[in-house]
Amino acid sequence: MSAYENGFACEAGAQDFTATAYRSNGERWVTVEGTCSCPTPGYTLTLELASPPIVPVPEELHLNLVEEAPGGTTIQPITPTPVKKEKFQISDEVERVVIRNREITVLIKER
Repeated sequence: MSAYENGFACEAGAQDFTATAYRSNGERWVTVEGTCSCPTPGYTLTLELASPPIVPVPEELHLNLVEEAPGGTTIQPITPTPVKKEKFQISDEVERVVIRNREITVLIKER
């Protein structure tokens, strides 16, 4: 059962994420990472590309935060849980990352 009203087990906010852009072999990439508060140890948190918005927004990279709950019986302390560090290729226009299923926006910083 979810610990939060939004239907997700782990709590996350914009302050919990960073997005850093860099260039490699002439291409622009962004690394997104963060930490969420989960109701128990053992959660696996990853970011994946979200389906494109109906109206394209070239300045945004749309992602979803995916939770995988631990199996079996677990204890119930609130646990800081890292989000797997992910990198995505982006265009020069992209200025922010939107984690759409959490309504989180993170400004991209250049490295």
